[in-house]
Amino acid sequence: MATILIIDPDTAARTRMCEALEAAGHRCLLTENIAEGYEIARQSSRLLTILNARLSWAESFALLRLLEEKAWPLLFITADASTVRHLHALYQGPRGVLLAPYDGNQLRHSVAMLLSETNSQLTLGALRMDVENRECTLDGDLLTLTAQEFSLLQALMESPDSPLTREELLRTAWGYHSAGETRTVDVHIQRLRRKLGTSCIETVYKLGYRLKMA
Repeated sequence: MATILIIDPDTAARTRMCEALEAAGHRCLLTENIAEGYEIARQSSRLLTILNARLSWAESFALLRLLEEKAWPLLFITADASTVRHLHALYQGPRGVLLAPYDGNQLRHSVAMLLSETNSQLTLGALRMDVENRECTLDGDLLTLTAQEFSLLQALMESPDSPLTREELLRTAWGYHSAGETRTVDVHIQRLRRKLGTSCIETVYKLGYRLKMA
């Protein structure tokens, strides 16, 4: 599941996109203007943005630079095929272009491709993870993590805005399906806290854990 920011002045288009993406398990944040989209992105831990390309480039500049700095994925929506090369040049982070008209399956596929590309490189504050090479750094310093610690941290980094239950972490990081193994999660969370800092992983009362990085 990903958090997806949809910026489109067309209310009906925003709603259709949201419905299609929520059907795939994603969480959507909707706005009609760049300024509000910028504030949402600035206050978020991690998201994918869908931007209608007919919105003002002058207004979009600050948003694009913010997303580039965070290396977050961006999907442009345009009805003009001649602008595709220009759109790719506008944004140097992970990006894609979806031509209108499109259907829900095409939208979900475009989003899935972008997420697949960016999920191999996870960033949250000063914490960076290279999933493919199994390396993780904090403030540029390489962390020494066991295989299970790495998998647990990856699960937390992939859902930074949402607390994850112990059962969800067991399924994602270990492939376990028995609730009786939840003590394993608690033990490894304590080990990660010693390596990341005690305040980096928040205990969510009666639920589980959430990663919080400055």
